[in-house]
Amino acid sequence: MEIIWTKLAKITYIEILENLNNRWTKKEIRSFTNLTNELLKNIQENKIMHPFVHNDLGIQKSIIHKNVSLFYKKDTVANKIYLITFFNNRMSPEVLKRLLNT
Repeated sequence: MEIIWTKLAKITYIEILENLNNRWTKKEIRSFTNLTNELLKNIQENKIMHPFVHNDLGIQKSIIHKNVSLFYKKDTVANKIYLITFFNNRMSPEVLKRLLNT
């Protein structure tokens, strides 16, 4: 399956990396990007199944790190995976609701 980064996913991923850059070491940032890449590979190869958080829209949630989750949607007809947003789990759930409804 092809992975498609939405504009929001790109923006939120960059924001998280910038935040990590201010708080973590280069080694920890590299570890986070490796975790993200490994997760995307596993999703792409259907090696792992994540729970649905919005059944009507088919949105699934994967935890990359205890503080960061990825929300995505699979389109099996088009054979694509749409990355919707990366989310800092310490943020308000209301922010997440707004992000998922856009």
